[in-house]
Order: sequence, then structure tokens, then C-alpha cells
Amino acid sequence: MLDTRSTSTTLSTESKKGLITKSMILQAALEIASKSGLEGITIGHLADSVSMSKSGVFAHFGSREELQIEVIRKYYQYFADSVFAPALTKPKGLPRLRQMIDAWLKISVGENTSSCFFIAGAAEFDDRPGIVRDELVRSVEDWRSALLRSIKESIAAGHLKKTVVPQEMLFHLYSIVLGAHHDSRFLQNPKSLVLANKLIKNIFLNHQATTK
Repeated sequence: MLDTRSTSTTLSTESKKGLITKSMILQAALEIASKSGLEGITIGHLADSVSMSKSGVFAHFGSREELQIEVIRKYYQYFADSVFAPALTKPKGLPRLRQMIDAWLKISVGENTSSCFFIAGAAEFDDRPGIVRDELVRSVEDWRSALLRSIKESIAAGHLKKTVVPQEMLFHLYSIVLGAHHDSRFLQNPKSLVLANKLIKNIFLNHQATTK
């Protein structure tokens, strides 16, 4: 009988090394994209960043588009850990919704943060059909659905008035964060975050259900 134990161990070790290397490449690509956008990711730039050959980097991904998709998914996981997870510790309704918006603002506009892919990526791929755009759209739609669900839960919990139209509130809140992102990063307005928080607070106050 052929003894495959040593072969299996070797393959397992190689597989683990491959996963570690791929994770390192993706992290480097994510850092590049946070500064230069998804289109700023090139195999050459990435190879230099991780001290590997171009062929070594390319071996882990079938194409540049697949690399970009993997980066979007990695950012989505980071977003989930930074925004979704903390929100789930809050009670359903307005406390959870506030946490989601606050966390999103902080990673999008706050100091020592990278640009939000869901905003920057939308501008970068708004008129560029393809699989990368499709992946971005899926991520953004998941996030918008989570916000919309939280708004509806806030109404059901009696935190917001029953007259609130969930889609309209979603549009208002989303637009404020987009505006803050634009003014803070493009216009470099240091007051953007304060203004955004004030506008969001006013929206909640104006639509808050009256307690009996």
C-alpha cells in the first residue's frame, strides 16, 4: 500500500502557506485601494509592496478583476466587523440604527481612517459595467438593506413615528454620510463630521415618536 501520510502533510503545509501568502497580498491590496482606489491596484505595485515577483502574486488570482473582487470582499468583512458587529450588541430599533450610522461615519470620515469603499467605489465604478461593479453593488445593497431593516425596526419598536417612510429616511441618512465623505476627503473640510452628526441628530429628533 502506498503511504500518503507524508504527502498529505506536505500538501497541508503548502496549502496553509498559500492561504497566509494570499491573505498578506489581499491586505496589501486593500491598503493600496484605500488610498488609490480599486483601479490603483496593479500587479506590479502589489508585487513591490509584498516583496514578491509579479508571477508569484498573479498565481494566487486568476485575473486583476478577481483580485479586485477579493479586495471588495475583504473590505466587506472589515466593514462587518467594524459596523455590523458592534451594532448587534445594541437593542433593536433606534439604538442599533444610531450605532450603525455613527460607526459608518467614523470609518468614512473620522481621523486616521481610510476612504469607505462603498462610497469611493461607487464613484469609481458608477458607469463601468462588469463583475467588479456587480460585487460592489451587492455589498452596497447589503448595507442599505441592513439600514432599511433597522429603520423599520425603529418604527415597529415605537422609537420613530409610524408616519416615517423608511425609504425616505434611508435616502436622507445615506445622503448625509455621502456628503460628509465628499466634503471631508475631497474639500478637506474639518467641520464635515460635526455637521453630519448634527443633521442626523435632527432627523431622529424630528421623527422621534412621542412618549405617552
